[in-house]
Amino acid sequence: MLALMTVVLCGLLSSCSDYEPKGYPEVPEMATASDLQASVTGRSVTLTWQLPQGNVTGVRVTSNTGASASYPAGTTTCTLKGQPMDRQLFYTVKVEYDNKYVSEGVSVNVVVPFVPSKMAYLMTAPTIADLPDDDERAAATWFAAQENAEFITPAQISSLDPDICSVIWIEIDREGLPFGWQNLPGDLASDATIAALREYSANGGSLYLANMATQLTLPLGFVPEGMEPTIFGNGAGGSGDDVWVINPYLGWDFRDGADQGFYDRTSHAIFQGLTLEDPNGYGYPNLPLIGPGQREDHNCMWDCNIYGKGNQPDVIKNFEVTTNSLVLATWGHVRDHCVAGLVDFSAAGDHGRCIANGFAAYEWNQNSGANPYQGNVEKLTLNILNYLK
Repeated sequence: MLALMTVVLCGLLSSCSDYEPKGYPEVPEMATASDLQASVTGRSVTLTWQLPQGNVTGVRVTSNTGASASYPAGTTTCTLKGQPMDRQLFYTVKVEYDNKYVSEGVSVNVVVPFVPSKMAYLMTAPTIADLPDDDERAAATWFAAQENAEFITPAQISSLDPDICSVIWIEIDREGLPFGWQNLPGDLASDATIAALREYSANGGSLYLANMATQLTLPLGFVPEGMEPTIFGNGAGGSGDDVWVINPYLGWDFRDGADQGFYDRTSHAIFQGLTLEDPNGYGYPNLPLIGPGQREDHNCMWDCNIYGKGNQPDVIKNFEVTTNSLVLATWGHVRDHCVAGLVDFSAAGDHGRCIANGFAAYEWNQNSGANPYQGNVEKLTLNILNYLK
């Protein structure tokens, strides 16, 4: 028996000695990228590199911010926007072969200097003095005195970096201007301007649309077709003894929750530091914007009743759900859910944030004398611009 086992064992050993293990395929020697350079413009970092010869199928870029991206074969540059400021940043480039092997990385480090966020006022005339309306001139004059403020023309929109200039204010308030966004002045309605504004917004830039400029919410995609502002006035207005106020308590008469909701918007950032009052005796506090005297009839806002409730409890909630927004105020005397005059549109896939303010009470220059509530107009505006940065 022992002899038989020895023969069998020797036979096995003999066959094993003839076996040549195949192992795993040999990993090819992979050349790395070379001459990696980094340049900084504002908060954007542009990387450039040279690719090696060989079967390169892709490029991978990573950074110590945790971000990573893959690029197709032949890519030798990329621009990374909105990079963190005032810290050491490391970027690594690796070369991919045959869609599975990745080379060692080459790295470069850079610091993005601190860049204060700017805000822009879109001019529809060569100078402030050339603006044809006193309210627009007053708004632009106030804006010029603010920190990190700059004036731009429609032709300059496409060159703006939203990481540096984070909000654009468009203020249109003109007597006799016809209804419809296509009638907005200063090249605002041109295909080129609309396309530039859409691209700026899609890249994260914010927009403040004031008075008649709220109509731009339609071509810029903040509201769907058929939901443009329809409460519109372009007349000279008249004189009155009351105070024009706006109401951040939506549905005051529905505070018990019956049938419709009550929405208190006073905690929103745009109302910070503003004092609500009841100068007209409505029985609830409002935000006064213009006092007795001459006031222009220049509303440009939404009548939510037009769109109905849909599947929502009330017309305000339906408007908000449909437009991905938050209604912040209605007319001061309105106690139900009719009017959306100040709206905060949230960012979506194809646009950034926007606040639309279509109240006639938001008037920058009262023609009959000094506005006792001018400070509220200015504080509200500054809050909006800071909120949108």
